[in-house]
Amino acid sequence: MKKFQKIRGMHQVDPNDSEIWSTIAKKIIQIFESYSYKEIRLPIIESTDLFLRSVGEETDIVNKEMFTFESKSGKSLSLRPEGTASCLRASIEMGLTDMGPSRLFYHGPMYRYERPQKGRSREFYQLSVEAYGFDNINIEVEMIEMSFKIFSLLKLRNFGLEINSLGSDETQKKFSKALKDYLYPLKLELDEDSQNRLNSNVLRILDSKNSTTQDILKNAPKISDFYDNESVNRFDQLQSKLVEMKIPFSINKNLVRGLDYYNDLVFEWKSDELGSQNTFCAGGRYDSLSKNLGGRNISATGFSIGLDRLLFSLNKNKEHKFKKRLIVIILENSLFLEGMKISEKIRNEFKNLAVRYDGQKSNLKSQLKKAVKEGYDFAIILGSQEVKKGIFSFKNLKLADNQLSLSEEEIIKTIKDYI
Repeated sequence: MKKFQKIRGMHQVDPNDSEIWSTIAKKIIQIFESYSYKEIRLPIIESTDLFLRSVGEETDIVNKEMFTFESKSGKSLSLRPEGTASCLRASIEMGLTDMGPSRLFYHGPMYRYERPQKGRSREFYQLSVEAYGFDNINIEVEMIEMSFKIFSLLKLRNFGLEINSLGSDETQKKFSKALKDYLYPLKLELDEDSQNRLNSNVLRILDSKNSTTQDILKNAPKISDFYDNESVNRFDQLQSKLVEMKIPFSINKNLVRGLDYYNDLVFEWKSDELGSQNTFCAGGRYDSLSKNLGGRNISATGFSIGLDRLLFSLNKNKEHKFKKRLIVIILENSLFLEGMKISEKIRNEFKNLAVRYDGQKSNLKSQLKKAVKEGYDFAIILGSQEVKKGIFSFKNLKLADNQLSLSEEEIIKTIKDYI
């Protein structure tokens, strides 16, 4: 009989790793909420036109990476390759953008047809924030501070912040023309992707990983030469505030992001733990996107954390505290209800403790051995004679101590001391 396997590039997470995923995601969401961001839930499937109009028809995402299909009614639909367009589309439709400034967050899977590699799958999980109606640089400062707080809390190592300004739309038009004029005589020396982008999306050439192309770009015009006064002031203010807040950063003049809707500030958090594909969090400002999607002009800023890549950066870090686990073992089937009662008592007393109770007689030695192997922290053992006396056996499975004979009240106190 044929064995079915996971589709290449799709996610499949075992229970042990899922606990890590959930723990990290909960910590991030708690910080989002502490900054007054509210959760919005978005569909996984959207109209393909949404991404054509927002992400850009000439981007790699639209040209190469979208999972697109035709519905039974003949509409072109796509699995969402990113969340920003979906969130703004939903906010316009719900009228949220007409209700004044708003802070939103969402999380879930995204889909891009890429070559699977370390930290990059075709199905990947993002946690994102978006803020609408904030004109000044303070919202970008808040987002950078918030992301820095998250990565510091998670004790992430070897990570850093890169920033750049793409200037206004007018700045980008003038710079694009100057860059194209510079590169066109050198077209045949560029890598193949950059040659294709020369007439369609010249700014993306700045992001090329080809060493020959990067050497050519060293003498190219710089976007900073085309900034208007407002863009200069915004970028200067941002740098000043980051210095004041003691958040380290570097300026990467070739940082453009892979999407067409960005203007002014863009930023990326990168980790040396990830190799060449080292960005695990990225964002920026996109003030023109709302109007492109049929809404009114509205300031917008956001960023996304790639949970898959973030977890790769945390692999060597063992300092995260996960939920403690306790197993209840009965030595006689007649003790089923007593085992259930003590299990439920402990669950109600300790919300952050996982309690397992199988409800049937077990061989004590094999059960304890299995519990240790599976990483359980504590065991409560019920025997008929002990239960008659109101006594339970308690064992800390992480220590070599002998098991203790304790009352229910003493067990509760002992667990409190350990967790």
